[in-house]
Amino acid sequence: MSSSTPYAAQIRTVELLERGKAQTTEIKIYRSGSQLIPSAATYTLIKPTGADLLTGATATIDGDTGTVSYSHTAEQLANTEALGEGYVQEWTLTIDGDEYLFRRMAALVRRRLYPVVSDIDLTATYADLDNLRPSSLTSYQQYIDDAWYQILRRIRNRGMGYEYLMMSPESFFECHRHLSLYLIFRDFHSSLGQSNGRYLDLANEHYKLYRDEFDSINFVYDTDHDGEADDPDKRTRGQPTIFLTRPGDYYYRRRRY
Repeated sequence: MSSSTPYAAQIRTVELLERGKAQTTEIKIYRSGSQLIPSAATYTLIKPTGADLLTGATATIDGDTGTVSYSHTAEQLANTEALGEGYVQEWTLTIDGDEYLFRRMAALVRRRLYPVVSDIDLTATYADLDNLRPSSLTSYQQYIDDAWYQILRRIRNRGMGYEYLMMSPESFFECHRHLSLYLIFRDFHSSLGQSNGRYLDLANEHYKLYRDEFDSINFVYDTDHDGEADDPDKRTRGQPTIFLTRPGDYYYRRRRY
């Protein structure tokens, strides 16, 4: 294959790197349903200013899976580096003798926003989910993860702010649980090949609940990246309010409580 082959990098969302902390970042490359194993890999991290924070560092390749990773030291992501958006990861991978460059946007943050939903929260809603789970799965984690990444992308696409500046992860509990259940029941419906039925009804019900919950989210926010809530007694609503000042003009602003 030539270097123009459209390999797919698994990039679900902006990569968050926690400042002053040792951590590993990784990338996976796919083609025709299979994960590929590069023969060589380097990693570069570019600052928002355009200067390199790391240049052509040797990355690690898992010889069994093909996953490429790089382990940052706490010193590389020092507390003197600027917080926020605009960092870029560049992975240069050799596949079948040709070099490919894969880019991913990154942000340097104080803390990540972690999900708060797990299997136990799903079975608390439907006690029979453990019995319904396919034998090929030990948990529903893949659906939970997919739902979480969808929520993170929607936060950014809706202009709600940056997920790592949201100080109240519990605000996302209900929409994350409903979206996870929607993905599970939609998959159950699809795998059974039914045009309608219980699983389709449940999928539709939880998708509607997810959308309602997402639109009603309100959270505590840290605008200035100092690691503290701007005002712990006020919460920011994710769904903007539309103000009509004259026909055809719409003004949006973040609602505060």
